[in-house]
Amino acid sequence: MLERTHNQNPQTLLSARIPRDTEHERYHPELEEELKECLFCLKRNEMMFDMEVDTDLIEQRIYERQALLCRYRYLLARARELGLHTVLTKYQPIG
Repeated sequence: MLERTHNQNPQTLLSARIPRDTEHERYHPELEEELKECLFCLKRNEMMFDMEVDTDLIEQRIYERQALLCRYRYLLARARELGLHTVLTKYQPIG
């Protein structure tokens, strides 16, 4: 029987020196969907803010935007934790 050398991964037979990109294994489609939905809500909030005339509703839109931005930052941080660079480049931080 042949003995494995250089700590090869038995599943891939790759050398331990060659880093394996496992982003596809860490990918979470639900996280990407949540990011898409959050961005959609932010755009809708901006549109509704521009149309509001009542001061109470304008204030409500401002608070809603702040909450959505908090959610957006949380989702980006989660994607960063998981190392999902593809998702991060697709959903760049907004101003």
